[in-house]
Amino acid sequence: MIVTRNWLEEWVDLGGLTTEEICKKLNAIGLEVDSLRKIKIPEKIVVGYVESCEKHPDADKLSVCQINLGAAVRQIVCGAKNIRAGQYVPVATVGAIMPDGMKIKHAKLRGVESDGMVCSSSELGLPKIGEGILVLDDSIGPLEIGKELREYEAINDDVIEIELTANRGDCLSIHGIARELSVSFNRPMKSFEFREKENQKLGIGRIFQLFHQGNPPVSMLYRAIDIDHIRLPLLLNLRLGLVDIESSTPLDGFIDYAIHASGVVLREYGFSKLAKGHEKAKVTLKEFDSGLGAVEVDEKRVSIVGIEQDPSFKADAGEKSVILEASYVAPEIVAPAVKKLGLKTDALYYRTSRGSEPDLDFGMRLLLGLLERYAKIEIYAGCSEFVFEKEPLTLDISLQEIEELVGQEIELTVAVNILAKLGFTIQRTEDGKIILDVPLFRHDIQNKQDIIEEIVRIIGIDNIISKPLCFHEANRVTRDLELYRFIRDMRLKAVANGFFETLHYIFCDNKRVKELGFEPVKEEKALINPITGEMDGLRPSLMVTMLDSLQRNVAMSKKRIPLFETGRVFDADRNESFHVLFAYCGEKEAESVSNAGKPGMIDFATFVDRLAAIVGTIELRKCAAENRLMHPYLSAEILIDGKRAGIVSKLHPVVAQQFDLPDTFFAEFEMEKLLRRDRHAHAISAFTPVQRDLSVVVPRTTLFTQIREALEGSLPQEVQNFYPIDRYTDESLGEEMSLTLRFLISSMEKTLEESEINAIMDRILKTLQEKCQARLR
Repeated sequence: MIVTRNWLEEWVDLGGLTTEEICKKLNAIGLEVDSLRKIKIPEKIVVGYVESCEKHPDADKLSVCQINLGAAVRQIVCGAKNIRAGQYVPVATVGAIMPDGMKIKHAKLRGVESDGMVCSSSELGLPKIGEGILVLDDSIGPLEIGKELREYEAINDDVIEIELTANRGDCLSIHGIARELSVSFNRPMKSFEFREKENQKLGIGRIFQLFHQGNPPVSMLYRAIDIDHIRLPLLLNLRLGLVDIESSTPLDGFIDYAIHASGVVLREYGFSKLAKGHEKAKVTLKEFDSGLGAVEVDEKRVSIVGIEQDPSFKADAGEKSVILEASYVAPEIVAPAVKKLGLKTDALYYRTSRGSEPDLDFGMRLLLGLLERYAKIEIYAGCSEFVFEKEPLTLDISLQEIEELVGQEIELTVAVNILAKLGFTIQRTEDGKIILDVPLFRHDIQNKQDIIEEIVRIIGIDNIISKPLCFHEANRVTRDLELYRFIRDMRLKAVANGFFETLHYIFCDNKRVKELGFEPVKEEKALINPITGEMDGLRPSLMVTMLDSLQRNVAMSKKRIPLFETGRVFDADRNESFHVLFAYCGEKEAESVSNAGKPGMIDFATFVDRLAAIVGTIELRKCAAENRLMHPYLSAEILIDGKRAGIVSKLHPVVAQQFDLPDTFFAEFEMEKLLRRDRHAHAISAFTPVQRDLSVVVPRTTLFTQIREALEGSLPQEVQNFYPIDRYTDESLGEEMSLTLRFLISSMEKTLEESEINAIMDRILKTLQEKCQARLR
């Protein structure tokens, strides 16, 4: 954002302040000054009046001018095509030193004496304005022949470039920056008044009519003018050049000036383009996709509000009747819609996407005031408008909350005055609390912390008293701390069991997500501005990105690849959860003498044992594959304390082949399910436990889960635990299998007799016979 001191002073009194003090204050309130450039016209450059202009007798491209410099009339030879008699022009007299260091001397050009130089804007150190010499007018002040240009404040200005953050759209105007300086220097804003002439006026309804369909979340204001003569005055032309704005027509120059001054988004349309031969231009505002509004004429789109305008509808040079438009659409609507729909944008989209000024009448009145002052126009009475009523955000904040965050006492009146001057509407103050409405132009204000930040930056961070940190110790053992400690301990256990930690971005390729059978994040919640095309999604599983690390290690000839990662994953609604993944491919152990340098490949049982060594006792339950990463026959749910905590599976052969991976197993847990909330103490028997094995023949399709469910409700209390230790099948067993179970038996009261142990085992066998069709082997 570029501003000039003189332009700012049209809105706020900065008298008595140096430009350096203004820059320092801007930095202090969070508006970082990127550069400061001072423009000062050198001495001996004065206002001259061209009394006559004749062709050079010996050069077609030169003119011999008699120029009145006040004290005398001088003859000056000029090569500019646009010099004419009757013009006021800047003249560098003999002895003047130009900004580029050139010294003006008496000269003879093609035999004709010349006492000085008529200057162009760039020769004076100003932005380039038109072709040829600079023609002066009274927009910079009353023109006095012979007066030095360095005495005209409008030309001698200080240009300040401010590096704005994307959320401060309210400061993308001279008025917005002036409002900030008004509050920080505690100086009143200057009022702006524009009163239209009311006699003999035609109403806008004679030539323009606005219709609307639906209720698009935009606000529109239309005015109409008839142009008799229009020329962009020097002051406006100069200031637009100083802020790096180049306008194609004088009317566009007035509009660009009003936009930069007010922050309101303004556009113009040729009446003939909208009316298409009719007496009235009938315009329809329609609801467009993703909450946008579109302006149409006879079903043809004229513009998408806040995004782009069809240039073919702009007024041509010489167009007499012009329709002026002011518009507002919230930035939180515009930016996502442009990304989603891939819309073409124009220069004004930069403002709307960051937050333009919603006071449309202010911007329109400023534009009309400029046109009425510097051009010959007739303004149609009245306006056509469509207003989308948006309720302001209401927040309440207590003085105690402000003081706790700032670290020192803040008077209630000071806080209220700052917020009121920044545009906040103070509804009331009661019991040390401020209830306020956030102005619509401050879309970046969302919560109490934002309000406190506004107060602090105006008070000035340097004015906050430094003092030692003082805090009251609170119970820090929160759920988050427990989770942090648990993750830390798990990482250490994983490393101790031979796993290596990896780290990946949470971003992934949506194409891969869909190929692996996961549902990507819904379109309305997808990333608006991904880093690259291959990182346009959010991973639904840690394994989606882990595949790359496994592939990379295999490509580097690693034979044994045990990896793990902790991180966040996201479902289709963009809800996030914290997971831990263990992946293992290749050989299950390092080469050694014990395996003759030929270790076997990792298998399901070995992988599950290694998981148990890290996360503790786990139980597996058969499950169907949930995505294309999981093997359809070698996958299971992981249960901890009877509740699902994750899945374990062999990598699907198709995926393994796609990434050139050997046998690969992986297990993914929800971290919250691993962290046990309740810890139960169990009594330990003082008597020696005994083990008994029971071998039974059951149908081959019987799952251990079925056996566990059959026994759990009827086991004698002396049975502390049981688990399978062997499974055997051969042709003699046919469709059956031999299963050996080991039982750990102990009493809390005594050492069990052999007869008592046999009775317990008989009871167990009977239960298996009744519920699982088992028979003793």
